[in-house]
Amino acid sequence: MRKKISFLLMSLLLIVSLTSCGGKQMLLFLNWGEYIDEEVLQAFEDKYNCTVSMDLGESNEIFYSKVRGGTTVYDVVCPSDYMVEKMYMNDMLEELDFSKFKLSGYNPNSDNIRTGVKKIFDDMDDNLKNKLKDNYKTGTIKNYAVPYLWGTWGIMYSTEKEGLEKAILSSDNQWSCLFDRNFLPSGTKVAMYDSHQHAYYAACKYLGYDNNADLPQSKLNTIRETVKNMKYDAWGTDNIKKDIVAGNIDVGFMWTGDFLYYYSENAANITMEAYLEKDITLNDVKDMIDTLTDSNIREYKAKNGNTYDIGFDLFIPDDTVAFCDNLVITKDSANKDLAYKFVDFMSAYQTASYINEDESEPISYDEEDTLTPSYSNTYYVDYDAVFVDVYNDIVALKDIEFEASLDEEFKDEINSGLDPYDSTLYWIFYDYAIGKSFDKYYPIGTTKGSILATFTRNYVNTINTTFNNARA
Repeated sequence: MRKKISFLLMSLLLIVSLTSCGGKQMLLFLNWGEYIDEEVLQAFEDKYNCTVSMDLGESNEIFYSKVRGGTTVYDVVCPSDYMVEKMYMNDMLEELDFSKFKLSGYNPNSDNIRTGVKKIFDDMDDNLKNKLKDNYKTGTIKNYAVPYLWGTWGIMYSTEKEGLEKAILSSDNQWSCLFDRNFLPSGTKVAMYDSHQHAYYAACKYLGYDNNADLPQSKLNTIRETVKNMKYDAWGTDNIKKDIVAGNIDVGFMWTGDFLYYYSENAANITMEAYLEKDITLNDVKDMIDTLTDSNIREYKAKNGNTYDIGFDLFIPDDTVAFCDNLVITKDSANKDLAYKFVDFMSAYQTASYINEDESEPISYDEEDTLTPSYSNTYYVDYDAVFVDVYNDIVALKDIEFEASLDEEFKDEINSGLDPYDSTLYWIFYDYAIGKSFDKYYPIGTTKGSILATFTRNYVNTINTTFNNARA
């Protein structure tokens, strides 16, 4: 779900916002594309009478170069774990004073932080201890970043391609489907994610190489030949999941969250289609979505004989890429007070806290008295929840009850001209599918995978050269 807005457009927006903020405080925020609920941004601006100017980065390396270059002095940035390490090592981050987090009460040692997030921070801590030796105090990295969203990478595949699922799930090497066509049915179309460091990680796992160390040229040559011989049908980003849904690609490596958004949306779409065709009633909805999202069944047979199927699924290798994207305040931030408020606000979940410091009434937000930014951003992006209470509430969406009154409400909305796929009922279908999907693909105690290594610029260039040569 990243990188949807062009950099030219974002640059123009940044210039406009810098010159038209009307005297308000301004926060300069460097983020991924489509990685925050815009309504939550608006609520922050309303609460603090400020303007947030959001620029977008296409990769962690671009984040680093933008902050390092200093042309625009960003206040808050959203880098992934290994880039937080690099920024820390190069003295680019503000050490956080957690007493300033008044709304969220964020504490890096809180029991409310998910097990997988804690493991990622422990891994970062170990990495830095190994690199900096006595110059690093164990646990220090927790004082420089607040986790925002996290998750894993997985292998999305079509369930319509005969024999493909069995080939993926039965292979002794869980990465074979991305690097060896001998394991795949004839004519299988494979896409690799167009991020050389992520492709490098996957190749190392497939070949049994250490993905955390600089490899000798002989092993880099083997990686190059492995990628070259695979002759990928596509190198892509957001388009991979769309191509699998459309049937143009059969297998692709991607963020689990990107898959999950399409998965839940398709479950809701298919259910609405069956409901409109009168193949199901409200009493059948839960059974239909439960069946569609059950990897052992998938195909839902309506009472009139019509069948429905999502058509794709995801396999997550045990040793996959794990990641955590974080909110950090730059050391050179020109507006640190507002930056603290921003990070605090986006980490908050306790709705009782949303009272203006200078007012006696809560801010009105979308006709509601309260706002839950951490929940809203997790729900909007579909990457995993950092906090246990946020996760539990999203998974609790699968406990929705489909009241009989929803039928009449739906009819009234349609009679008023509303698109069925934007109706209250549709979004309840979607919520139920989201609750099921989070429970299935983001199990509460998961600690799958490991984070990318922090390599030197020279070795990153070597990786890029290796893959560019392989693709050529």
